[in-house]
Amino acid sequence: MSRFITATFEDGVLKPQESLDLAAGRKVRLIVLPDTGNHVDDEGALAELDRLCDEEPIHSGGERLTRDQLHERP
Repeated sequence: MSRFITATFEDGVLKPQESLDLAAGRKVRLIVLPDTGNHVDDEGALAELDRLCDEEPIHSGGERLTRDQLHERP
């Protein structure tokens, strides 16, 4: 589960502005970016990226492997 959230750094602690619904002790990975006030619709941006990838797929010209080849099953 990936989410974009906004947090405030106070007294050495990041304080999220919304509930994270995480179990105590749960480890997460953070990317810290300064909030410039220029908010974008992150989910909308990802949907647009998916749309563009569907419109202009990257064709390597290489052989397309079967599921068995990808998983090296005997």
